[in-house]
Amino acid sequence: MHYKRWLRTGMPTRGAERAECDVDGCTRPAKSRGWCHAHYQRWRTHGDVLEDRPLRAAGPCSVDGCDRQRYARGLCNTHYRRLLNTGDARADEPIRVVTGAGYDDNGYWVVPLAEPERWLANGENRIPEHRLVMARHLGRALTTDEVVHHLNGDRTDNRLANLELWSTSHPSGQRIEDKVDHALDLLRRYAPERLDRRHRSDPSAGHPPWDENEPRPGQDEARSGRG
Repeated sequence: MHYKRWLRTGMPTRGAERAECDVDGCTRPAKSRGWCHAHYQRWRTHGDVLEDRPLRAAGPCSVDGCDRQRYARGLCNTHYRRLLNTGDARADEPIRVVTGAGYDDNGYWVVPLAEPERWLANGENRIPEHRLVMARHLGRALTTDEVVHHLNGDRTDNRLANLELWSTSHPSGQRIEDKVDHALDLLRRYAPERLDRRHRSDPSAGHPPWDENEPRPGQDEARSGRG
């Protein structure tokens, strides 16, 4: 405990003010081993804090007109994430700012929901905008195993044309029956028109996924020894 306090503040006692970096001339707050984060990372990388080498000066993002603090490669966090995801910082596109109409949550834009639309979020009063756009498109709330993927990698680009519905659901086993049941469940959810009437019912309601009088898939082959 006292060691952790010393790492955080430079002092082992409770309530101590955060100390400055131990490197002469560095006024940044100490983070680990009495050094600021930058000098600590130098020590981890080189085995030396390289005290005589000045730290890279902090400043605004290198994108014209962006006054946000630099995060990496001379870019602010948003432009840097765009560069990583798409290969282009897209300097001509405005950055969405946090307002009363929504907020940023790890790169995803979360918006409030009025009472009439909360059924699209299973009763929640806020929802990530990309999931709301897809729910409106489908006319139903998304399930917990459904994921909305951004095609261009930009989490703030929530146009329907940039969104794709994914499913993380998978069968519980590798038996043929399990896989067939799972395939039928997927078709009931996403393409019921591809099923005939006898397969459209929900097995959980007591209806078998296939006609009980018909052999199950693979049954004939197994009996004949060809399976």
